[in-house]
Amino acid sequence: MLLPGSILSRLAGAGRLAAFVGVLVACAGVYAQKPEQILSRVPGQADVDVDYPADADVDKCVTKPFREQGYTGIALYAPDGTTLLRVWAAPAPKSGQKASVEQIRFYKNGIEVYRDVLGKEARWFNTGGSRRGVLGADKKTIESWSVISPQEATQEAVAALKTNDFARYQRVALSAKDFASLGLSGPVASEIQKQIQSVTPDAFSKLAQTLNIPEDAKWGALNSGCPATIPAGENLANDIEAYYNVTIIVMKRGETAQSQDLYVGDLVKVGDAWKLVGLPVGEPFGQATGAVSASSVLLPTEGAATAVSETGDVGEMGSALTDAYRKLESATPQNYPALCDQTVELLLNLAASNPQETDNMLSQAVDVVFTGIQSGMYPNGVEKLASLAEKINESGSNETKARVRQRQITAEFYTIAQSQPQPKPSELSKAQDKYTEDLTAFAEEFAGTAAGAEAAMSLALDQEYLLENDAAINYYQQVAKNAGTSNLGRKAQGAVARLQMEGKPFNAPKLTYVDGSPVNFSVPGKPTIVFFWGSWDQESVDKVKQVAAQANVVGINVDSAPDQGTAKEYFQQIVRGVPWKNVCDPNGLDGEAAVAFGVQTAPWIILIGKDGVVVRSNIANLDELADVLKELK
Repeated sequence: MLLPGSILSRLAGAGRLAAFVGVLVACAGVYAQKPEQILSRVPGQADVDVDYPADADVDKCVTKPFREQGYTGIALYAPDGTTLLRVWAAPAPKSGQKASVEQIRFYKNGIEVYRDVLGKEARWFNTGGSRRGVLGADKKTIESWSVISPQEATQEAVAALKTNDFARYQRVALSAKDFASLGLSGPVASEIQKQIQSVTPDAFSKLAQTLNIPEDAKWGALNSGCPATIPAGENLANDIEAYYNVTIIVMKRGETAQSQDLYVGDLVKVGDAWKLVGLPVGEPFGQATGAVSASSVLLPTEGAATAVSETGDVGEMGSALTDAYRKLESATPQNYPALCDQTVELLLNLAASNPQETDNMLSQAVDVVFTGIQSGMYPNGVEKLASLAEKINESGSNETKARVRQRQITAEFYTIAQSQPQPKPSELSKAQDKYTEDLTAFAEEFAGTAAGAEAAMSLALDQEYLLENDAAINYYQQVAKNAGTSNLGRKAQGAVARLQMEGKPFNAPKLTYVDGSPVNFSVPGKPTIVFFWGSWDQESVDKVKQVAAQANVVGINVDSAPDQGTAKEYFQQIVRGVPWKNVCDPNGLDGEAAVAFGVQTAPWIILIGKDGVVVRSNIANLDELADVLKELK
């Protein structure tokens, strides 16, 4: 009994309801309305599925007055007696005065599914849901959700992304005000604040464009484990209800039905409303590669996690792991191996007792061991990685298996390169060749994993150093295909675009300097040096200073700001004394400019000729810079 097109055209939009809001009608006038007049009332919010009669049945519908719960009104029934709509009017303040319509209730299959409490709120009922939206000053638009379930919050997120409606998404995203009410502090609080700060109009718009969810696609389901209560403790003033690692299934029906995952991460309950923490991640609709997955900020090593210790006793793992990591940071070469082993055991216990976090804990265990190998303080690290690989092959995902294999390949090279006494040049060269051979095979075998993408990016960088641009492009294209819209995938796409610009006019995104002025990549009569640099590399800065007078230098600093709130002041200190203007991004090598150009390291230079054509896209050896500039004259 859905409304056919002819009536839809007459009732399109919520404008009819807006015109109806505030109209004062006498009860007798309400009762006298014909079915077609009653049907002019439409839900005040979009995407509400209610019943209307077919055109031919409109005149057969019946209207009846009612008095209920102190209210009077009129109900509209379909020819078969099914309730379609009820208009509720409050009793008149005084005898002889007009009564005002306060509520319009809409039905589906004879059951109320939606209610407009005019000028105040919109409510969903029964099969329509449980949402309760507070109307804003215009008395039409939902300003906030006083009640909304996890499923409905993610439905709103999908609808917002489909239509690139940032305001709609903001209503279901955790805000700074919401965050303050949670009473969180410590490292997890800092991570959540970063997620909140990431929800900007530009970031949302880019995400919506990237995901490209079709108009006819719908929210299909919310996938997650059971909701969790995180108990109050040292870094938490009150209990928090949350979902971890949430995934939404987005579905498109029709002749070519499709479904794809959209990864939300965490959901948190604020009052009676569930909120999304930060922005979702995902790949363009219909182009899923499996390179993206859900992750959790609220379920790290700190908090409410418990695990079984070696003795079988249940103990709080959060504080134990926090203490273990703190000790590792200040460990000496003598006690590092023992502390590393203890931390790994804690992580393995946590993985065993929390199946949903198995991969996360195993990955952390691998990284702890690998960090020890990198620092040279874990002599038996390669053997420890091998034992972890056996455990991961039994219970880990393909992603985790890939990560441990990648770490093993790199660790084997490190043990030779860092050995004492130092290896002979021939031994080191042989180890380097084996490392490259193993990594190449690994990148091919695990191409669809995050670790495989990282390996391909590393191999591409090696080819860039050798100026083998075609080979580098092949690796970058592999990553771009498999990693999709992840940060690594976008950086690979940027690298391909940069390399393919050689011999062509320079094409750059709009960037601004730290002082807020727009970047100018072209100065008449001068070549342009796009210089990616870090404050730790003063030698490279000095080399560019030597040739700065000959060129237009655009500095792109890749330091990461320790605090988003004080980033501008931080960068003003870093760039002081540098004789060129600089782009500064708190995210460093993961910032907008580095991603757009696919730059993985610093120093790095893109050289543009006086005519605006790219001369070199990858000058990493700054000793070449002066000679290349001379050749341009």
